[in-house]
Amino acid sequence: MPSTPQPPADPPPRSRDALVLRTVGKILLGCALLLLIMSLTILKNDVPSASGGGGHAAADASTPAPADPVAGAAASESTGVTLSPYQQVTSAGGYLSVSAAVDPIQVYDHAPPGSTLQITFSQAGTNQVSSTFLAIGETTDPEGNTWYQIRVPARPNGSTGWVRASDVSTAPVTHAIYVDLSDHRLDLYELGNKLQSYPVAVGRMNTPTALGDFFVTLKFRPDRQVYGELVMMISAFSEQLPDWPGGGQAAIHGTNDDSAIGKDVSAGCIRMHNRDILRLSESAPLGTPVFVQE
Repeated sequence: MPSTPQPPADPPPRSRDALVLRTVGKILLGCALLLLIMSLTILKNDVPSASGGGGHAAADASTPAPADPVAGAAASESTGVTLSPYQQVTSAGGYLSVSAAVDPIQVYDHAPPGSTLQITFSQAGTNQVSSTFLAIGETTDPEGNTWYQIRVPARPNGSTGWVRASDVSTAPVTHAIYVDLSDHRLDLYELGNKLQSYPVAVGRMNTPTALGDFFVTLKFRPDRQVYGELVMMISAFSEQLPDWPGGGQAAIHGTNDDSAIGKDVSAGCIRMHNRDILRLSESAPLGTPVFVQE
């Protein structure tokens, strides 16, 4: 019977080298596949999903970036839109005063068309009012002319009118005065921020201080000490004293009787310590708004 051939005890040298190479190749291929799988996994986690959920990256992608004020200003300028003086100051939280540039300054009931002359004021002013007013609005007529709506220092309280923008000069006003009658307190604000509070005296029960929105119309040093060291006329009028000198126009003024501060003692005016009204006056040019509330 023929003998069965036996396998050699050791593989030939060339077969051993080929086996080693195949083994190394399999290891390298496995490592490459592992690295590829890891890379794909990392990329999948870093890219936000279309639904916006499931991870920090998706949340960051859906959150708007903070606005850049410089870039925003540049973008606004690039549109070619020019803000009017009124729009500029009111957008910043301030106010606009307008002063007569013609004599007399004419105030109409509304802007054209169909407007009617309502009242005139001398450019030089009077002993009760100047020719500076507080603007509270603006518009453009059909011919492209700008008009300002103003508070008018005349009866009844709260009167308004319209003046041509071409007839006035303008100035920004950054401060405002608030008077609280119940608390006997006057607050000074700058662009919406309270700067200072002062104690005041206000009108008696039978001659109360008028409520409403007014403005500073004139400032002067009084001849009579009863009005203290300074008088600031405002565009408010007493309802109870129409025959009072000056038509019963009210004022914020000093006093030679400091004991009256904090009480209801006046004929409708608002009294302050002399040192306080002098300090207030430094921040309250003509046209400064005055808001009086209970």
